[in-house]
Amino acid sequence: MRVSSVTLRNFRNYKEESFQPHPAVNIITGPNAQGKTNLLEAIFYSLRGRSFRAERDKDIIRWQSEQTILQTEVELNSRTFLLHWKIQEGNKKLLVNGAETPRSELDYLGVVLFCPEDLYLIKGSPQERRRFLDYDVGPLNPAYSRTWRQYARVLTQRNTLLKEIRDRRATREILEIWDEQLYRHGAKVIFLRLQVLKKLIPIARRIHYELTRGDEELQAKYLSSLVLEPGLNEEQIYQIFAAASQKVRNMEIQRCQTLLGPHRDDLSLLINGIEAKTFGSQGQQRTVTLSLKLSQLELWFKEYGDYPLLLLDDVLFELDRNRQSMLLDRVLNRVQTFITASFTGGIEETIRGAGALWQVNAGCLTKKEEF
Repeated sequence: MRVSSVTLRNFRNYKEESFQPHPAVNIITGPNAQGKTNLLEAIFYSLRGRSFRAERDKDIIRWQSEQTILQTEVELNSRTFLLHWKIQEGNKKLLVNGAETPRSELDYLGVVLFCPEDLYLIKGSPQERRRFLDYDVGPLNPAYSRTWRQYARVLTQRNTLLKEIRDRRATREILEIWDEQLYRHGAKVIFLRLQVLKKLIPIARRIHYELTRGDEELQAKYLSSLVLEPGLNEEQIYQIFAAASQKVRNMEIQRCQTLLGPHRDDLSLLINGIEAKTFGSQGQQRTVTLSLKLSQLELWFKEYGDYPLLLLDDVLFELDRNRQSMLLDRVLNRVQTFITASFTGGIEETIRGAGALWQVNAGCLTKKEEF
């Protein structure tokens, strides 16, 4: 898969810009706060229907503008898709090849993002790893994103109802309606997470072994708020969820929170059997993160027969030379890659013959050279 053209209108600090990326590696340089990350954000938004930085769509609309237009041409499996986004505060519309299309239909378009915040994936809070499960790992299964959105909506409604029951503005009987949906969607979320991790982790383990030249073995454990045995099917997880929830019902009402479910789960990552979060060095933690990101690329290729895009936002030079080389060796001439950085660090020589250099200044993009 590759992006052949991108047009931005009133996106962040870009008034209007259009460019045709190189099919291999695109290095985007320039001083800070000029629009490098904004460009990657526009590509990501086009393919995912959301920002990886802004919580609200209105934050991506250029100052004193009423709407943002994004138009991206994508080539996939010998077909061309023209994605046209019209984004206004409180409203957005997607056209694919001229036909209005729901955002959920974009899950077939693959994109892997690696940004500085991902370096906290290992040592950060459980919320960071849940975001990895929901936004990075989950979409590797076409059914995941829709299931997670359904679960999140039910969870919000149920928490509101718990508060109303505590305040005696609603009865417990109403809770049963939401419970059934919570257990069904929650069991499916957990089941799909486990299915994808079952495929992803062996790939990450192999990559990590190669990155560390055989010195380290990566392991992962899914830490559920439910007591789960290996190999359970979706219905069995549902039954366990329903039974466990009954036992904490009074506490949930007191705290106005749903205490069990995939929204409280975590992922434990270990190096040679030792918890990477607590005992791993910064270098080891970054290697684990890199292994996970590279495994996403490989699993997407294994599942769909094509590589997704790779967006490296100001993160390449956070890695040492050895990890930089290993990363670039794996993506050159296989994965269309976009790299933002304040300086090039001499990587032009590494990718010579397979890339282009772009410079951003005050929301204006200029192609400097192709090599």
